[in-house]
Parts: sequence; structure tokens; C-alpha cells
Amino acid sequence: SISLTNAEAEGNPLHPKFILPNSNEHAIMSTEEEPPTKKAKPTGWEDHTLNCSEAFMKADEGKSFTVLSTESASVLQGVGPVAKRVLEVLKVETVTDLATYKYFLLSRALVTLAETETEGGRPDGSVMNVDKAVDKEYENKSLKEIVAAPVSALEGLTDAAVDLFKDLGVKTIGDLGQFKYCRWAEATVAIAKYEHTKTEDERKQERMLNKLQ
Repeated sequence: SISLTNAEAEGNPLHPKFILPNSNEHAIMSTEEEPPTKKAKPTGWEDHTLNCSEAFMKADEGKSFTVLSTESASVLQGVGPVAKRVLEVLKVETVTDLATYKYFLLSRALVTLAETETEGGRPDGSVMNVDKAVDKEYENKSLKEIVAAPVSALEGLTDAAVDLFKDLGVKTIGDLGQFKYCRWAEATVAIAKYEHTKTEDERKQERMLNKLQ
């Protein structure tokens, strides 16, 4: 018979250390185990169902409105690919910046007031005007005509901004007044004022501390 040295024996696939219990096959099995999944810390809002999953990027859906208001405008779905241009051209960086964008607010005001306009309803002697909002050639137009005008009719809007809005599907002043990204941003900032920013446990601790004072 052939005698094996200890080293040779240990290198033999039939050596006991390589034999798996209750198995007819001989293989080396890793003993590493996957770490347990870390459970999310309870927030106190587990029973809530509201969400804005179609407005925000997947990674940002669980954030509070308060936090989202301060985040980059790129957290809004669809803004990411043009975020750099939005920053450079519109000087808009955060969701709050987008919510308070001058030309959006102006356009939205024109759209809203146009809904109240009656054709031929201007009274004699009226001094109502929006001359500082639009270029000279649109100053004597009705609100409905102004809303239907191209965004380039807004006084002070740069050509670069006009091109950016065109790429985003915004062609008229009316389009800008209904621009979904600005409306989402505006709604986020507005609703954040009515949001609890502390968990139930944190609020409970705060109430207890207040009682001790």
C-alpha cells in the first residue's frame, strides 16, 4: 500500500476535513454568513399612506417636505438631466429656489388673472396694466393674449432661459405658469409648514421636558 505524509494527506480531497457531513460529494463550503438586514428605526408614521412618488426621485421619496425644500432641484423627477443648465441659466439651485422663481410666479399670476377677464370688459378710464412684466409690443394686449404669447415676451427673460424652457416643453407664458416642476416645488415648500419634523417619541420627550420647566 501507499503511505501518505501528513501534508499529502491533508491535500487529499478524501481527507476528513474536506468531507461534508451527510453528503456523498466532497467540496469546500464557505462558512461565511450574510449579515442580518438592518431594520429601519420606527418613525411613528408607519400608518400613514400619503406619498409623492411621481414627483421625487426614488432615493428621496421618504424624506420630509421640510428637508426636500432645501434639497437640490434635481430631487424632482425629470430635472436631473438638465439640473446643471437649470442652475446656470435660471440661477436656481434648490427646490425652494424653483418654487420662488420670479418668472414662474409672474406667469402664474397672469394665468390666474386671465381666468377673470371678460372680452371687451375694460371700463373707460382704467389704469390697470402689466407694462413692467412684458415687452413693449405686448403691453396693450389682453391678459388672455399675453398668456398665449411666447415666454420670450416676458421682460428680462434671457435667450438661454427661453431655449431651456423650449427643451422642457414650455413655449408660452401660460405653459410657464403651469410648469409642473415649479408647481411641485411650490407645493412642497408650502406644505412643509404644516409638517411635524420630529417623531412621536421626540415630541413626547419634548412635552415631558416642557412640563418639568
